[in-house]
Amino acid sequence: MRRKEFATSDEECIGFLQEKNDGVLTFAGADGWPKAVPLNYACVNGAVYFHGSKQGEKMAGLADNSRAEFVVYQAHAFIPSYFTDPYLACPATVFFRSVRIRGTVAQVEQAEEKASALAALLGQMQPEGGHAPIDASDPRYASSLRGVAVLRLDAESMTGKFKFGQNGSEKKREGIMQNLLDRNLPGDADTVTRIRDSALKKQISET
Repeated sequence: MRRKEFATSDEECIGFLQEKNDGVLTFAGADGWPKAVPLNYACVNGAVYFHGSKQGEKMAGLADNSRAEFVVYQAHAFIPSYFTDPYLACPATVFFRSVRIRGTVAQVEQAEEKASALAALLGQMQPEGGHAPIDASDPRYASSLRGVAVLRLDAESMTGKFKFGQNGSEKKREGIMQNLLDRNLPGDADTVTRIRDSALKKQISET
């Protein structure tokens, strides 16, 4: 059962999706087996876009059944059991953010939408530019736009789970934050900030 204290708003989900650029698309394969494909994506105007070859198991499976689920996940910090309990291993956990989108996948055919999606994808991976703008009216891009498959996931539902100790007491969170600051691994300081922000959000929602 999804704990309500870890749930997050659609706006926060979209913000997380726009921050990241890779996830896992799951769908029913043409051979009857479930498929899970890691891929790059771009979130544009609330829709999620992917690109790839016009042939292959992804295209074959989605042609038979366009329903899919897409998951984006980021682990922020492992929280050892001894941060909160000197004996039991049970409290060990991971603080993380994740978003799941369920919907249908459509193949984009319009050149302008293809160009916009590919520009967003490349903008995330190559923000420094160094190329001519991807424009459907540019004849140098015409054959490339025809040859590549661009897929759009239209969401029917979206859920987010941001876990940063909201289910624990203030005293427990303070102890975890101090331990993270003392440990000082990459990402620990950012996790402390997120713990504080999540606790404040919970406090506001309860007033």
